[in-house]
Amino acid sequence: MKRTLLSFALLASFYSSAQTVLSESFEGTFPPTGWTRSATLASRPWGPSNVASTFPSSGAAAVTTYSINGTTSAAIDYSASNNVANLISPSFSLVGTTNPALKFKVVVGWSYMIDLDNGNLIAQISTNGGTTWTTLWDEDTEAGFTDDGDGNEATDLYNTVQVQKDLSAYAGQANVQIRFQYTATDADAVSLDDVQVLTSGTLATHEAVSKKASLDIYPNPTKGEINIKTDKKIKATSVFDMTGKSLLQTNSENPNISSFPKGTYLVKVVFTDGSTSTRKVVKN
Repeated sequence: MKRTLLSFALLASFYSSAQTVLSESFEGTFPPTGWTRSATLASRPWGPSNVASTFPSSGAAAVTTYSINGTTSAAIDYSASNNVANLISPSFSLVGTTNPALKFKVVVGWSYMIDLDNGNLIAQISTNGGTTWTTLWDEDTEAGFTDDGDGNEATDLYNTVQVQKDLSAYAGQANVQIRFQYTATDADAVSLDDVQVLTSGTLATHEAVSKKASLDIYPNPTKGEINIKTDKKIKATSVFDMTGKSLLQTNSENPNISSFPKGTYLVKVVFTDGSTSTRKVVKN
């Protein structure tokens, strides 16, 4: 998507006119006040991404991969068994709006969720208290999720994609809810964050919608030096062990793990546009 450039005066008018009718960052108690969840597989409900207990199959390292922004996100782990899990927002009103929009950030692994299509994540809307739902977004059609081309499911790109969907067709509705539905059998974990409904979708035209970063980390395996090559500006870089423990935090594009024992580590790159990308690096 092309980035739209606007004048300062025009931006100011957007900020003054657009209002947020729903905003959830999933910090604190889970599920947040007013949100509800259900799952056909009781051991795999939506949960907070910052605790290992949310990821009994993926392991503790998933805390790093699926925590999108802040301390925690809303996440759900995979299972070999079939699971249909819902995360539903509280009711809100779009009365008085003209071109409202839904925004959220999402992480989905390519191989199992999209390429093999063992699972599906969708965003839906209801205007009648959840009696009926209409699909607004499907991860299978999201261009932001792309294969890294190496044919190895273990090194998938778990990049953050920012989604925005037009809700103009629902302007004037007084009893609106959003539902995120995960349906999968032996697929992959997913996560969500920063869910917003704005009274005017125009506000987002000045924002750089997070695109997939061109990211290369080399050498890999490495004896210690890590070089990061990317087409985005890096805000911070973190290195974690495979239990999810943070070992190094820096704003350098060349973190060094020479003092670390041999093994496999996770390198998480946070970009200035708020998106992230996580890769495995082997220290030898």
